[in-house]
Amino acid sequence: MDSARQTAGVPMGSWDEERLRRYAHEIQRCRAEMRVSRRRLLELTRGHAAIRAMGAVVGVPTACVLWVDLGNPSGYHCAAAYRKAMGLNLAERSSGRWEGKLKISKRGSARVRRWLYLAALRWVRAEPVRGWYLRQKARRRGEGKPAVIGVMRKLALVLQLVGSGQATFDRSQLFACLTVERQA
Repeated sequence: MDSARQTAGVPMGSWDEERLRRYAHEIQRCRAEMRVSRRRLLELTRGHAAIRAMGAVVGVPTACVLWVDLGNPSGYHCAAAYRKAMGLNLAERSSGRWEGKLKISKRGSARVRRWLYLAALRWVRAEPVRGWYLRQKARRRGEGKPAVIGVMRKLALVLQLVGSGQATFDRSQLFACLTVERQA
């Protein structure tokens, strides 16, 4: 340990320097391509009210994935049907001999669930959802995935309401039912 603290390390060779230079160049190129793609996506959705409204909740790229895979949210008769199309409805996995647990059905598009999962992770990082998430994680002895799926299911309902024009986006009220402690 003392040797590791006192030594300055081995100087980088010319091959390593060139490899690191190429990696840095590739990172810069990818970031520039991402900026161009993000601008183009915003241009394409400029006149589309439903995608822009959903984009305020989960981001425009995620809203576009939802639109492409699921179609217009106002085409669904209720928010639960939209959530079911995503494969986020709960289904019991059991047989005649044993009783299973409730899990999501996963009958919808895996791509939609992946993008919504990433959006839910962004929501979990900040209040008002963070406190609820941490309490759920503590209740499950460190298992946080069921809580993230709970946030995904809630987002699915909100996205259908916002995308169909039935509700407006209000970050403070969006997850009010999750953040309020239940009175026992």
